[in-house]
Amino acid sequence: MSYKKGYYKSVSLQQKFKQMILQNNWWKTDQPVVVAVSTGIDSMTLLYLLEHLDQRSPQIIVAYVDHCLREQSKRETVFIQQYCSDHHLKLVQAVWNRKQHPQHGIEAAAREFRYRFFRRVLKENQATVLLTAHHGDDLAETMLMKLVRGGQVESLIGIAEQRPTSFGSVVRPLLHFSKKEIHQFASSVHIKWFEDETNLDLTIQRNRFRHQIVPKMKQENPRMLRHFVDYSKQLKTLIEVNQELMRPAAEEILSSFKPGRQLTLSRKLMTSYSDDVQISLVKFLIEKKLKIQNIPLNQFEEIYRLMTNTAKPQGALSLPNGWLFIKSYQKLTIVKKIDNHIIKPKNDGQFMVILDRWYSLKDGSRFGVFTTKILGNYKTTTFHLSEKDFPLIIRHWRNGDRLRLKNGGHQKVSRVLINAKIPQEDRLDTNVLMTSQNEILAVPGLKSAFFSENLGKAFYLIEDQKQSTSERKGIDNE
Repeated sequence: MSYKKGYYKSVSLQQKFKQMILQNNWWKTDQPVVVAVSTGIDSMTLLYLLEHLDQRSPQIIVAYVDHCLREQSKRETVFIQQYCSDHHLKLVQAVWNRKQHPQHGIEAAAREFRYRFFRRVLKENQATVLLTAHHGDDLAETMLMKLVRGGQVESLIGIAEQRPTSFGSVVRPLLHFSKKEIHQFASSVHIKWFEDETNLDLTIQRNRFRHQIVPKMKQENPRMLRHFVDYSKQLKTLIEVNQELMRPAAEEILSSFKPGRQLTLSRKLMTSYSDDVQISLVKFLIEKKLKIQNIPLNQFEEIYRLMTNTAKPQGALSLPNGWLFIKSYQKLTIVKKIDNHIIKPKNDGQFMVILDRWYSLKDGSRFGVFTTKILGNYKTTTFHLSEKDFPLIIRHWRNGDRLRLKNGGHQKVSRVLINAKIPQEDRLDTNVLMTSQNEILAVPGLKSAFFSENLGKAFYLIEDQKQSTSERKGIDNE
């Protein structure tokens, strides 16, 4: 539906609602839809409007949550049960018991509980559309709150009329109506509802916007809500167009992608774009490929500084939800961690080595590749490496792996394990350190390869050997 039609005065709310349903084709006749109902005026009005559709009337499934936050919640539960029984509507209920309430962040926790419940109801009823009763005032309040709080520009869209999700879509068919219109209509057709007394609590930020700020803005311009809807739509369109234009460039710089685990970008290919475009591409891939959402703006600024810092060819940054951003010369990698351990692909246990960082063997000993020597009782091996050798990689050893010897020959890793008397059952956990050119540098804790001094800059494999080599197996990173 065109946003330019705005808030109709010449037709009734009910007639406008019917027109919107026919024009938007959000569902088909008799298709199951889940309606989030709280017994408040907005959701009860939405339920009434759905029940009185002449065309494209859906199969209504009412989803109701008793949050146990108010004394009247028991009466509300009895009310919605009786309503659905009288109107022959299917009702699915959930109770968020007080013992489940957190001490802090109760609003966010309640929302998480509701939407987890809604997803279950949708799945159990083979439905793909969730309807909520957000209206124009909700949109204005949300956009203003996000503007005041700060964050990324995408959040300023506020509340979308239709939002795709993993389970289908969330539709807000009342978004073009004001709270005043809904109240007038509900009163005119004698809809029964419950008032939430917490809506008057001015210690809650949304209530301050609702009762103190938005009314003053409406006094400045009675068409204010329509303009917020228009701005939200325009911003959503601009963001979608921007993402569509970025997609080819993002695919160009993407070197490798392992869903849910890792993606690697070519820093060299990115340099043809401006700095702003580069960080936008990284943001696009993080959000769209890896599905990492809500990264704070300051973290993208840190990523930007690390990316563009020519004096620091390697580095790492922690991201939300156990992700790690790694810069290693001409490669940028975002990789998943669990309990501070980088996830290793199942086939070979491979992961990237960060310079100047210790990695622990499971027997308690450790090793690392450093840019300077470290004083102490350590075993130190010097390698002369060029930029093309990076990033360095750790992976499980394979049959055929060989170490270069000083005399020009090679020794198989399997022979190194035999000579070190590594038990057969422990050999599968043995790792090798290698260059990006697949040249084996060392079997950490056992033996190192020989590299000529004229090949490049000196780097130091430093090993802190705590136990006998026959007890070594597996690698964790610190």
